[in-house]
Order: sequence, then structure tokens, then C-alpha cells
Amino acid sequence: MLPWLAVLAALGLPAGGVSSWDKTQIKQLSQGLQHLYGNISRLIERGKLGPADFFTTVSRKDWGAEGAGCSSQLPKPLEVLVIHHVPGLECHNRMVCSQRLRDLQAYHIHENSGCDVAYNMLVGEDGRVYEGVGWNVQGSHTQGYNNISLGIAFFGTKEGHSPGPAALSSMKGLVSYAVQKGHLSSRYTQPLLVKSENCLVPPQKAKPKKVCPHIISRSAWGAREAHCPQLTLPAKYVLILHTAGRTCNKPFLVGQDGGAYEGVGWKVQGSHTAGYNDIALGISFMGTFTGTPPNSAALEAAQDLIQCAVAKGHLTPNYL
Repeated sequence: MLPWLAVLAALGLPAGGVSSWDKTQIKQLSQGLQHLYGNISRLIERGKLGPADFFTTVSRKDWGAEGAGCSSQLPKPLEVLVIHHVPGLECHNRMVCSQRLRDLQAYHIHENSGCDVAYNMLVGEDGRVYEGVGWNVQGSHTQGYNNISLGIAFFGTKEGHSPGPAALSSMKGLVSYAVQKGHLSSRYTQPLLVKSENCLVPPQKAKPKKVCPHIISRSAWGAREAHCPQLTLPAKYVLILHTAGRTCNKPFLVGQDGGAYEGVGWKVQGSHTAGYNDIALGISFMGTFTGTPPNSAALEAAQDLIQCAVAKGHLTPNYL
């Protein structure tokens, strides 16, 4: 078994926390974690690691779940993976995370008229994996995808923050385990990505085309003055959303005409995704796409924007 504390010690994490770290130390930790993820993935592929070697699972019984009320079965293997981030349930140990999860289940059942907690599996900020409705039962996490996808959610993160290293490591191991055990296809995709690309594995080679598409500026579409904080660049993540029929404050908006409309711009924080606004670029399709994807022109424009962001240094080449 690989204790998480041993991993952190090997990477040089001080016992007192990270408040005194400089940028060099943070970069070294990030590189160390990437190396760790790669090693774990290779060992999993070779069948030398089981689930207990890279994450700890807390069963429904152990976190105190109410009786399961969902019964619709999922096919195997699933072709689609959906990863959510549930804000506002801060926890850092098993006892508190279990209570937060019981609260979430009660909310989904009693307030949202669901049959159970909405997700198949959940990853706590404590680094543990909590069983939701399980691998084989249909969740209610994403309208239009529940019957064809595996839904996994991060929870327990402090409001305004992204998941920590322990949670990220467990998520990586959990997805690899799902593929290894046949719950998820090795060629799985995530919704609204061009040409079935896997957003956890960024393209190794940029498409041979012009660096950036034509972007319709704020002044051209008549934007009002913005008062938003600066974004930390280069961003580590790209969040792809849709406006569901409303105009939203996203860094970039993509229309069905294939046009890219400047939102708050490359260097300014949007308000698109709690916990990621300071480290992620947000690209939003204008319209509602819960059942069908945007058209090819819009999808192509979004992919061009991502490649443009990498080329201009606004987005790291190994983005998620």
C-alpha cells in the first residue's frame, strides 16, 4: 500500500503546511505529482496495482448512506465520463466528509426528488473515494448523459479553491481503476469535446492551422465596462460550458455561427465555475446543449480557441 503521507514526504511537503512555500517549491511539487501519476498509470496498466494501492474506498455503509433507491442499470463499459466539482461541503477527514456526504444525499433525495445521491462515485478532499450509487447503477448527475456515462464528483474543497493533491491523485487512480475493471471504456470521452478527445489527455500535437481564429472583440459587440480581477496565467484548466439560453460572464463565448466572442478576455477572471475561476479559462457555447452537441462550426471554433490560448501562453500545453 502507498500511504499518502509517505508520498508527500518524498516530494518535500513540510509538516507545517504550504503557507511558507515559494513558487519554485510549488513547481517542484507539481512536477513530482505528475511523475507520480505517470508511474501509477503505468503500474495499473501492467496489473501490478489494485485499488487499495492508490486510494482508500469508503463504502455506502461506512459513510452512513440511506437505503439505495435507484435501480436503473448501466451498460458496461461506459463510453462517457463526467467529472463534477461540488462546492460548499468543506471537509478534510473521513468523519466530517461522511457527514457532508449524508447531507448531500439528503439534499438530492428530499430537495431534488432524486432516488439517491446523484453520483456513481465521489472523491473527498481527504483523498478517500466514497461510494455513491456504485459502478453499475445509473446516477442523476448530468441531464442527457445519465444512462450512458459514469459520473464522479470532487467534494469537500474549501469554497473558492480547487481540489488538493490528495483528491487529484485519488481521482487519477479511480479513473484508471474504472478502465482496468471494465466499468469505463479505455477510449472514453467527455461531453462537448471535439472529435471525441479526452480532456484528461491533452493533444500532443497542435492542429496544422492558423494560430488563432478571428475573435469578435468586446467593443464590437457592445460590451459594458468590466470590473473583474486578473487571472493567474498560464491557466491550468479549460472549462467548457453552455449558457442554457442566457448571456453569462464567461472569458469567451462561442456562437452557432462559428464566431468566437470575447467575454472578459484572456487575462481576466470569469465567474463561470466556483473553485476554478482563478486558474481556469472558461469557454461557453451560447445556447442549450443538454441533449445534442453544438454544431460543427461552434465545436471547431472552441477547439481553435484552446489551441490559440496555448500558442499565446495563456494556457499550459499540458492543460486539463
